[in-house]
Amino acid sequence: MPDYAYINARIRSMEGDLLNEGQLREILSFRELSAAAGYLKKTTYGFYFSEWVEGPLIYTMDTTFRTSLSVSMKKILSFFKGDDSTLIDILLSRWDLFNIKTLVRGKLNNIPSDEALSATVPAGSLDEGMLREVYKQPSVQAMIDMLFTLRYTYVSSLKKIRNFNEGNLFKGEVELEKAFFKDAINRIKSSRERGLNSAIVEDTIRMLIDRYNLIASIKMAEGGLHSEDAFGYFIEGGSLLSLEIYKKIVKGRGVSECMAMIDRAVWKMHWDRFSAQSRITNPLLQVERWMDYEILNHAKRLPHKDPLHIGLVISYIWRKTNEVINLRTMIRGIHYNLPQGEVESLILI
Repeated sequence: MPDYAYINARIRSMEGDLLNEGQLREILSFRELSAAAGYLKKTTYGFYFSEWVEGPLIYTMDTTFRTSLSVSMKKILSFFKGDDSTLIDILLSRWDLFNIKTLVRGKLNNIPSDEALSATVPAGSLDEGMLREVYKQPSVQAMIDMLFTLRYTYVSSLKKIRNFNEGNLFKGEVELEKAFFKDAINRIKSSRERGLNSAIVEDTIRMLIDRYNLIASIKMAEGGLHSEDAFGYFIEGGSLLSLEIYKKIVKGRGVSECMAMIDRAVWKMHWDRFSAQSRITNPLLQVERWMDYEILNHAKRLPHKDPLHIGLVISYIWRKTNEVINLRTMIRGIHYNLPQGEVESLILI
């Protein structure tokens, strides 16, 4: 078993480099990218700014954030061996899934490499260099073949689709999500030590399944998809949404009616509180950010379960990833001169 007293001491040190709420709000207040960059250079992100990165300042800053995130996650993985290393890898691979979908969509729409890569979150085993190599492939199918060769075997669900287009991409992504979560749960259950650590990771993965099912069901309800077709998109394994509740939501009218169908009083109370305070006008995006908020808070509470287990590590992973997503959202808001209130509504502090 890993030495969690040592590991958590290292994680506490890394936590000290995270930006606090005051610092994030200071960055949010800037109206010029150069001012935000100057401020960030005085923080731990200053170590990752490179004078050799070509292109506009927003690209340099985005590269800085991605590099910082990738280095932090690799450092965490270096603390572990054996089953606990596998558990951390399972959690981080959530971002491999996100990045694979991002690159497939980018390639399908002929998005330039730098622009497609700027939308990735390199927190998993697919680091910046590997993502770049994958995107260099001449077609979506060639990308999938390369990923399969690299042992991302859950992409086999995409290998069945020979002619990619916008029409069949959604179904392909659903099959990819199903294959990924099935693989993740199977890897957790095959762990030799079925203790608190594997239970914590399994609970977190099941929350991610709930996130997918809730967003997918509301998206289909708003899109008017026939319920018979929608049921095939449900992913087994969540703890919040059963198939029966999912079926009801798909038939719902509007987000308010759909959310009222959740049969957990605590979750309803959390949603009511979040939606009342949120300034997000897009209902689907509001649900998506709410689930992100709930999972982030779940991760933050984990260290209290047992100080000598994996909870603090997972808490840091979510907090660091959320920080990078917040920073990327803020610099885009500055770059495109968006109202500060609009940008603030999209970040989680």
